[in-house]
Amino acid sequence: MATLHLLTGAWGSGKTTLIPHLVPALPDAVVFDWDALLPGLSAAAGTDAHRDPSTWDGLRAMWIAVVGAVLAGGRDVVLCGPATPEDFAEGGIARASIRWACLDLPDEVLAARLRARGEREEDVADELEAMAALRASACTTLPAGGLDPRQVAAVVAAWVLAAGGGPAAPG
Repeated sequence: MATLHLLTGAWGSGKTTLIPHLVPALPDAVVFDWDALLPGLSAAAGTDAHRDPSTWDGLRAMWIAVVGAVLAGGRDVVLCGPATPEDFAEGGIARASIRWACLDLPDEVLAARLRARGEREEDVADELEAMAALRASACTTLPAGGLDPRQVAAVVAAWVLAAGGGPAAPG
């Protein structure tokens, strides 16, 4: 059975940065960045879909359709973004075929990354709260602090492969 591996984390935790490192590490999986659909959705909606909550249900529905199609074709999916298993289970993807992990950064590292990106202090506080909630949730936490993106990708790939996600690429 094909599996959806959801990799989540607060803004600035490194999900998007991992994509070019995950693709070669997981050649048998289809690796997606949640944010990849944002430019098209923003253009279609005439608003910044990243920051406009009125677009988020539509974005989730688009990802459910894309992921469902890939899983139906028998391929594992690694989706890096702000989703939970419940988002996909409600969309008709069997909960048994979903694994969930989050990139865990120390609060001071996450806050520094967000401030370096120019995020407002209230957004930094919100993301620190989001990270605390993820740590307290049922998701598997994967350490990302103190590691470079290639090392974090190796941690994520090992988590995916532990579920039978196929062989890792060399190197």
